Order: sequence, then structure tokens, then C-alpha cells
Amino acid sequence: MQPSRKKEKTKALRRFVDIFCILAFLAMVGIFIYRAVNGTLGNRLAVLIANSLLWFLPFILRPIFREKISESVYAVFAVFTFFAALLGSVLGFYSKIWWYDLLMHTLFGYLGGIIGLFFVCKLSDINKLKPAFVMLVCFAVSMMFGALWEIFEFSGDVLLGNTAQGTHITLPDGSVVTPLQDTMEDILCNFVGAIVFVLHYLAHILTKKSLLIGYMKDDFSPEINTVSSEKE
Repeated sequence: MQPSRKKEKTKALRRFVDIFCILAFLAMVGIFIYRAVNGTLGNRLAVLIANSLLWFLPFILRPIFREKISESVYAVFAVFTFFAALLGSVLGFYSKIWWYDLLMHTLFGYLGGIIGLFFVCKLSDINKLKPAFVMLVCFAVSMMFGALWEIFEFSGDVLLGNTAQGTHITLPDGSVVTPLQDTMEDILCNFVGAIVFVLHYLAHILTKKSLLIGYMKDDFSPEINTVSSEKE
């Protein structure tokens, strides 16, 4: 991709991310006001605040990492956060649609593979690495993030009394346990998403076509990423 075209696409992506995050944040403010007026905030105040702060991440990380994180990464983050956080957590899609949580964890597994590809491209020349090694790293990174998310959910359940990993069950002896089904379903869905990414990458290698993987490799590679830090 020519530097001038890449710069134009980067600017367009940046505008998209900025507008998307601002609108999503305003939507969160609107939801907060609506629920506060109607007295339906309940114990969801912490969830609303946490999800509202997510939309500031691109604006916080840009000055820190500059061109080290491409705008396509921020775009993927914004879109996934919209579906997982705003629709899923805030508007309750996780409880209203039985398969929504499974879908999000599957997508999270696929995105974890993209994060792995991002790390590989930033830390080495991906063109000099064996495809099998790249796929292994992407798969491992995806599963790592899946495990970290389950640790985060478990910590929230223990410390804040949440039920992210399922409703607590009190045994006859008085001890309280949490079923493993929800956790294992999440991990399996993450596994499926990671496998889908690996197959996607394999198809890119075998067909020698971009299939979007080629675009991501070019976008993530520092020697190709020509984002300018000059004032626009």
C-alpha cells in the first residue's frame, strides 16, 4: 500500500473511531440519566461507570503509544466494546439472548488471535517466521486472554458479589460454590474463535491471497506503518 493511501485510510479510521467512541459515550450518559430519573440504576451504577470509561481508552493510549498501535486496532476495539459492553452488559443482551454471551466469547477468541498477530508483527519480521510458529503464537495469545478474562470475572464475583460465572449454589453443608459450566462454555467458545483465526491465517498462507490477513500484517508491521505524527 502506498504511504499516501495508507495515511488517508489511517485518517479515515481515526475519524471513525473518534466519532464512534464519542457517540457511544453520549449514549452511556443518556442511559445513565434515563435510569437515574426512573430509579432503575440499582446495583448497575458501577457497570455503567466502568463501561463509560472504556470509550476514553483510544484517546488515552494514542499520546502514549503514538503510531505503535494502528488505528485499525482502535477500530476493532471500539466495535467489539459496543457489542460486548454497551449491548451486552449495559442493555442486558447477555441475559435477554441466551446465545449472546457465547457469541461474544467466540468473537473474543478470534480477536485474541488478531492481538497475537499484532504482537508478532511488532516484535519481529513476520515474513521471516514460519507460518506454523505464527499460528501457534496467535492461538496461545488468544487462549491467554481468554484465561485472563475468566480470572477477571472470578475476581469480580468473589470481591464484588457478582454472578458473572453463574449463580452461586449453597450446598447442604453451608458452603457456597459456583458451577463450572459457564466458565467452561466461555473457554470452549474462546477456543473455537482462536481455531477459526488459525484456519483463516492458514487459508491466507495456502491461497497466497490477502483475505484481510495480509492487510493486517501490512498494517501492524512497523516498517510499513507510515502513520505521521505531524499535525493534521
